[in-house]
Amino acid sequence: MKNLSMKKIMKKEQGFTLLELLVVITLLAILSVGALVAYDGVGDNAQATAAANNTAGADRSIRTYRAIELKYPSQWDNLVAKDGTTPVFLAANTTAAFGKVTLPAGAFTTAVASRLEAVGITDIQTRLAAPKTGVIDPNLQHNEGAVGADVVEEAVTALTNISVMPAFTTAACTVGGAAISRLDGAALSAADSARLNIINDSLEGDECHFVVAVGFGHDAAHSTAASSVAVSTAPTYVSKDINPAKNYARYVALFHMGTEDATAGDVTLADLKAKPTLIAVVDTEGKVIDESIAKMNP
Repeated sequence: MKNLSMKKIMKKEQGFTLLELLVVITLLAILSVGALVAYDGVGDNAQATAAANNTAGADRSIRTYRAIELKYPSQWDNLVAKDGTTPVFLAANTTAAFGKVTLPAGAFTTAVASRLEAVGITDIQTRLAAPKTGVIDPNLQHNEGAVGADVVEEAVTALTNISVMPAFTTAACTVGGAAISRLDGAALSAADSARLNIINDSLEGDECHFVVAVGFGHDAAHSTAASSVAVSTAPTYVSKDINPAKNYARYVALFHMGTEDATAGDVTLADLKAKPTLIAVVDTEGKVIDESIAKMNP
């Protein structure tokens, strides 16, 4: 009787049957798939969250500085080179989002400079050429002290080419008679006017707008150092399309200079505002905070 009981115990301790192993493997597979589904998109969600927070933070910092100092930070990054070409370290999504204009010599450009100076924007960091060999950080390439930098810190009175948000109605808009174009060279379209309207609802799609787009980079933050509300560092943007190790990855402030409400119109000297207004801060791909929030997983 005792031997029989021992045999039963030994039989029970022999291990899982094939059916039991298959059931366990199946359960583990189901749990693994469930975990993968649960964590799918976590990286994208984290990037979208960071972008939304940084956009809001940069906007708040710039506006707080303006409220306390009664001016904006003095130095900003130009997204277009001195000769009007597009710097090679701008990612494709950046060149698709922003544009440029060659300011006409004379009273119009003088007025643009005086209006920027009136709100404290006195210097623009502008690239002279493509980055030199040995340049490591594209986000320091608007800083004349960076290794291999080929940049000029020029007064706004010396501006020739400046980065803007593209504007279009039924035809390409002009600024002081000069054509606005996109950094990627693509033709302007109704999508560009829609983009401006998404950024700020007051910028109607049937009007021509002059909106200067300048990067809040390394020197922009450092130009606030003497203030009680100094911005310690410029935030960096990261996405699957923007690699800060290779691409310019700063947030961009949009200053509204003036509007011509005639279809296919020209923003003239008479259309310029007495003082530019900050209408938004966008990320390096031209997206506002609401667009970053919309990318977050529910």
